[in-house]
Amino acid sequence: PLVLRFTQAYIMKVIARHIIMTIGLCILTLPLWSKVYTPTTLPMVHLEDRTRYTCNPDGILSAAAVSTMDSIFYALEQQTGIQTIVAVVGEIDPADCFEFAHALFTAQGVGQQGKDNGLVILLSTEERCIQFVTGYGLEGSLPDAICKRIQSKYMVHLLGDERWDEAMVAGSRALYNHLMGDPTLINEERQEADDDLISFILFMATVILILVSIVYIYIAVRKELQCPKCKKY
Repeated sequence: PLVLRFTQAYIMKVIARHIIMTIGLCILTLPLWSKVYTPTTLPMVHLEDRTRYTCNPDGILSAAAVSTMDSIFYALEQQTGIQTIVAVVGEIDPADCFEFAHALFTAQGVGQQGKDNGLVILLSTEERCIQFVTGYGLEGSLPDAICKRIQSKYMVHLLGDERWDEAMVAGSRALYNHLMGDPTLINEERQEADDDLISFILFMATVILILVSIVYIYIAVRKELQCPKCKKY
């Protein structure tokens, strides 16, 4: 009957509408379902393939960026023995980047035995942070000051625009170049230290000049206010 057909069509239309709404709701709430990683649950790709170094479980980086970074750190390990783990994730637990990166470094035992020359690079897009952690064997060639310079010069401005691929590749290349002996960052650090020293010397000279001027003016004024006969002011 015609009524039954209309009824069936209406029911199918309602069901289809609910299905579409459900799918849309799932898409909208998908970010809420993203996995929270801990230092022990983060999938370590280097355990499956020794030529891979970049853990990218949330797909934040493109395949091309991951491949480029893996090539950089493979070449670094082959030429220097430095072992690297790169973790690019959304949400982390603990939420503190410094604490998470150190825990990851300890949990994975990064670096050659007896040399402690491991390097961990962590990017958390939810926490909006980038963190480098080095073993004691790397502190001489990769001190905190150089790590911060690499981040500020090559990465931070790109990360602020959520250009994850460009930031991580640029930082990886800067690390490689520095560890392979490029003196650019060290020279910049020294130049900055020299500039800071010169600025400090100029500041102190200005302060001394002002103090001397104040003392001179004070003595001159008191002399003018002093009675030449009774010596009272």
